[in-house]
Amino acid sequence: MHTMARSILGLLLLVPGCQLDGGDTDAPLRGDVPVADEREAGDDTDDTDNHSDERPSEDGAAEPPPVTAAEEIELNFLYIHGVKGCESDRLNSENSLDELQAAVDAALPAAIASYEAAHPGVTLVTSSAHANLYTARGSGIQPSDSPDPLLMDDWEVGDPGCDATVQGEPCTTAYEWRYRLASEIEDHFPADARNVILVAHSTGARAAFEVAASVGPDGVGTYDWGVEDKIAGVVSVQGMVDEIGSSKYNVIGPFSFDATCKNSDPILGFGDSCGQGNGWCEYAGRVSGFPAADWVADNKLALMLTSFASCSPSLFTGFTDGPLPFDAQASPRAVGVELTAAPGKTFRAAHGVQYGSFCHSAVVAPAIDGHVQAVSSARDRILDWLFVEAPRIASAGEIETDSIGRNRSTPTFTLGDSCPEVYADGGADVAGLCRHPGFFDGADHIIADSELTLNDGPSCDATVRWTQSHASGNHPAELTWKTYSLPTGGGLVDGLLTSG
Repeated sequence: MHTMARSILGLLLLVPGCQLDGGDTDAPLRGDVPVADEREAGDDTDDTDNHSDERPSEDGAAEPPPVTAAEEIELNFLYIHGVKGCESDRLNSENSLDELQAAVDAALPAAIASYEAAHPGVTLVTSSAHANLYTARGSGIQPSDSPDPLLMDDWEVGDPGCDATVQGEPCTTAYEWRYRLASEIEDHFPADARNVILVAHSTGARAAFEVAASVGPDGVGTYDWGVEDKIAGVVSVQGMVDEIGSSKYNVIGPFSFDATCKNSDPILGFGDSCGQGNGWCEYAGRVSGFPAADWVADNKLALMLTSFASCSPSLFTGFTDGPLPFDAQASPRAVGVELTAAPGKTFRAAHGVQYGSFCHSAVVAPAIDGHVQAVSSARDRILDWLFVEAPRIASAGEIETDSIGRNRSTPTFTLGDSCPEVYADGGADVAGLCRHPGFFDGADHIIADSELTLNDGPSCDATVRWTQSHASGNHPAELTWKTYSLPTGGGLVDGLLTSG
């Protein structure tokens, strides 16, 4: 478990109240001109974890930014599906996330009216659309033995007619997902559109972060997809963000993820009964979206919604939503931190905001248990992020404590330092692991919230103390912590208003 310290917000929103995720050979190749500045994800070495929000003003809450003249702010939402295996599902992928789009669209008018009333002179204008990357305008670069654009998930490294050596180069599944998402952004919104919000599930979340961070085969900031400046933020819902073929994640069974994915029956849990495609297996297993997601979290705004539940079948050991490990769904620079089961009878950090206990396809498939609750929870989190709180990590890190006995306390540790310019305090999160080493009887466990005393400071700082009250003998702990900053006013819309 983790401890959260937060202040009561003055703004309350009243809102109604969960499938995996060809073309013309003369089509232009995106990325001919690399992005001018090389960017890397933020690299704060501070260590923090626990969620508390107090925003400074005379009464302790963040002041909304002043409005001196009439201003129109546009918000353009694009909903993006995950992987689909069957042809019929690929042709109708734009129907994925229908219920979430409808729920957000229905709640927006009341939220906008409340925001405009509190910000005279501001007008919010919104639009929303669905992407279908299987039928979207493609690159026209595909293997000679797989020219059908619907088959982009089959495009492996080394396919005939291609020179690609890694996923992400032209003529591969990873490249095509990114290319087509950029095409959908261009085709659904006017050329001068701003403030695009990508709301994506599963594999679509990976592609959303990569396009927003101008990811190419050489990493963040190395390929210009032509849409980075349009994108204000990314919301991932149980996103396949990390490379799930990594040795970090333990596949159930005798084979690796790559072999299991390519050589066995369809991976169940992604919401489809047909095979996912060998190119997708490489993209899912060999390419990590963590650097891209970290960059978006630090340089734009990101909301990474995660979940685990008791889902059958489960592809991995530990906490999963069925096909995805809990800690593969959000990157280290995401807001929020929990702990998840790890090999060796211990736990490790899982980042992101846990929005409920749902299996992978619950948010997109009405027939799956928890669908209504997943949609409702995701909607509420998105509205809160837009209008109330859109935090970003100010500082983060880990603390290794000395061993302490029962009913003894550690020193009080200081977390973080100060807020960035024009940002206000956004609280803190802490997750604690008590270490009980032993080859046969080792039993590390999550520290109960009641043993952690977290106090939020006034300027993106906090303090934490652990009192060991559960076990005889002396035991050390590992505390993972984050402190947060908020745009002046609190939400993403406030940030857009402040930046102009």
